[in-house]
This record gives sequence, structure tokens and C-alpha cells, in this order.
Amino acid sequence: MSHQSQPPSPREALIAFDQARDAFLAAFARAPDEALSFVPTGDEYAVGVLLSHLRDPLRDYMALCAAMLSGDFAPVDNRRDASGAAADARHHAALAALRPTGADRARLLGELAQAHQQVHTRISSLDDATFNRQALITFSAGSAASPTAARDIMGWLTDHYREHTEQVGTMLEQWRR
Repeated sequence: MSHQSQPPSPREALIAFDQARDAFLAAFARAPDEALSFVPTGDEYAVGVLLSHLRDPLRDYMALCAAMLSGDFAPVDNRRDASGAAADARHHAALAALRPTGADRARLLGELAQAHQQVHTRISSLDDATFNRQALITFSAGSAASPTAARDIMGWLTDHYREHTEQVGTMLEQWRR
């Protein structure tokens, strides 16, 4: 007999999400202002750009969640058309070109906090059934639609914080050398 764990509730997911954010912010707090503009060899983004890099998916995935909810979990085509893909490429290039300073820190942290709170507002409004309900989402051209729930989105966002918690430490080690 196999044991399947119950999907997390919105409350449990938000607790893990907050813990991941808190760990990232603790790691980021160790970055002195002088390190915020540093781009390590092999990286695209400066240390300070990680805040915007984390903020953007929070916003994007909450827009996807809103589309799932407003469409009553009908299939969602989340692919970018040519103009959307071009806008994404320009945004990515703009982020890669940024070299934040200490003067930018409070604003960037505030933008991340606002996006994080928007996730909280959306997810805390969901009951367990809605949180775990799936819609078929097409993410990219040529890919099959994937069954996706708000639960999945929260896992991705939580993992994204965790990924960059480790990365900021590595980036700071390189900066110190």
C-alpha cells in the first residue's frame, strides 16, 4: 500500500512561502550596498537584481492564478505571442543591464514585499478545494497543456526563493574575492 501525502492547504503553503522568503531576505541582508551592483562571472544579474528577478514571477503567477479563477478552471493559454515574447526579452535585457546601488535597496525590497503580499492576499482567499483544483495550462509553444493548481504555483514560487537564497551566498563569496 502506497502512502500519498495530502496536498498542502493554502495556510501550509503560505507558511512555507514566508519561511523561504525570510531565509532569502536574511541571506540578502548580508549583502553590503557595495555588492549590489556586482555581477559574478557566469551570472546574468547583479546581486541587487535578484530582488526584481524574484518579484516578477510573483506577479506573473498571480496573474495566471487570477486567469484560472476567473475562467472557472477552463484551459488557459499562457503562451506569449511574438510581441509578448519581444517584451519579455526587452525586460530581461533591462534587468541584466541594471546595476543597483544602496540607494535602490529600499525600493527594490519594497517592490518584492508588495508582490509577496499580493500572493498572500490571493492564496489566503482560497479554500482547500480551490487551492488544489487544476486547470490545463499551456505554458509554451509546442508543449502540451499541464494540469496546474494554485498549490503547484505556490511550490514553484517557494522553490524560487530557496534557489536564490543559495545563490546570493555564492554571489557574495565571489564578490568578496
